[in-house]
Amino acid sequence: MNDRFVYVDFGAVRIQHYLTRTPSLRGHRTASDALARATARSTIARVVGDLAEVNEEAGEADGVISLRFPHPTDRAPAKQVHEVQDLVLRHLRSALPGAEFHSVWGTGDSYLFVYAHRLQPRIRRGEVRHDLPPTAEFPLAAPCRMCHVDPAAGVERFPDGPLAVCPDCSQRNVGRGESAADDLTPEGRLRTALGVGAAPKTFTELAALGSAASGRNQLATVAVDGNAFGVFFAALAEGSGQDPELTSLKSSVSAALARATRTALEEAALELAPTQEHERLCVVPHVVGGDDVLVSLPADQAWHFTLTFLQRFGVRVRSATEPVLARLTQVHGTAPEPPTASAGVVFAHASHPLHLSVESAAQRLREAKQAFGGRQSSVQWLDVTADGPDAPPHAPLPLSLLREGDRSTATARALSRLAELPASHRARLAEGLREGGPMIAAMVADRVGHLPTVRPFLPSLDPPDRPPSSGVELGAALGLARWWPCG
Repeated sequence: MNDRFVYVDFGAVRIQHYLTRTPSLRGHRTASDALARATARSTIARVVGDLAEVNEEAGEADGVISLRFPHPTDRAPAKQVHEVQDLVLRHLRSALPGAEFHSVWGTGDSYLFVYAHRLQPRIRRGEVRHDLPPTAEFPLAAPCRMCHVDPAAGVERFPDGPLAVCPDCSQRNVGRGESAADDLTPEGRLRTALGVGAAPKTFTELAALGSAASGRNQLATVAVDGNAFGVFFAALAEGSGQDPELTSLKSSVSAALARATRTALEEAALELAPTQEHERLCVVPHVVGGDDVLVSLPADQAWHFTLTFLQRFGVRVRSATEPVLARLTQVHGTAPEPPTASAGVVFAHASHPLHLSVESAAQRLREAKQAFGGRQSSVQWLDVTADGPDAPPHAPLPLSLLREGDRSTATARALSRLAELPASHRARLAEGLREGGPMIAAMVADRVGHLPTVRPFLPSLDPPDRPPSSGVELGAALGLARWWPCG
């Protein structure tokens, strides 16, 4: 019996940037809806017919397709691989004219082994089949007036008047996109899981779900990605080749990790005050797949959401990976640490272009992961409205400094007390810090009676230059406090 399979994977390249390249929330929703429908397992099964089957060994992730077919015993599989790729890529290009895709394939007796030892190395080396949007036939064609990425191909009516748009934006204009109501899209799945009403139709309405004190015109973009998942799966793939028990575990762990992402998202969204107050979705998920998440939500809800998500995700991942790690330790004497996740958070006005917030959040996420080498859960942030898009970054912070289990840490409680100060007082502290450093800021705080609140963020004088007791410098603390939950 032939137990070897040929695995063929497809992925949307830079999917976050593609989905968010248009300024309107409706345009994003339409593209997200089209991506979900085009990559649905039932749809792909119809597209490939008898040539291949959906790979049930792979977890579900937005914009990702995994197929397989038995390895032929009498011929090389390359021809059948190319036929499968032709069918799927042609289908994806029709549904998503402006997206980029790639496909990679490999052979083996399990997807986990093939993914770790064949597919991932080929992706890193660029040994993939690329499928790019068509280039402009006329080099001087006007750019699309909606996304400003591809050349315009025609003129269509929009609420503000006619615009010359590219084929991709044309489909976004006429496609589904008002409510994302079904269970195919990330937004539809989340809404169904929570049992709440639809999210607002525009970014302005989404920002308005914030508290009155927030100004109700600011949004946060939160990008999350896993740490050390590659290390974990590589160890599992290596160990499963020698241990039947690990072989049986590997079939369930991918699905469990995908559920960890979705469950953590549901729990973090459900805990937010606007969700409970308005009984409607106040988090708009742009991408949810594997260990990758991108959302928008009212700015004053961002820190509670982010810290809750990271903490709940970590708990569920530890639970899902515990049997594997225990078995690896038992058989091999060593095992990697459980994977975690890190986050990049960007605050900006609701009118700020979404694609710029997404790019900035991705950069903040990279800074958070690099600061700790991906060894622990961490966060980094930027406030575009208060500090500008090019502000020098603060030092990323570990999740353990801000939240332990389901409880706030001493640092988090000190930040809450700082956030309770009037905004004008925090502005005076920031001015004193800029003009004369921590000691001048301390004098300002003492003069208005807030020195005890500020002291945890000031360097100790005994011994000299000792870091603040909170672990957060005052400048960073004032930036955090702008959107930190009080109490």
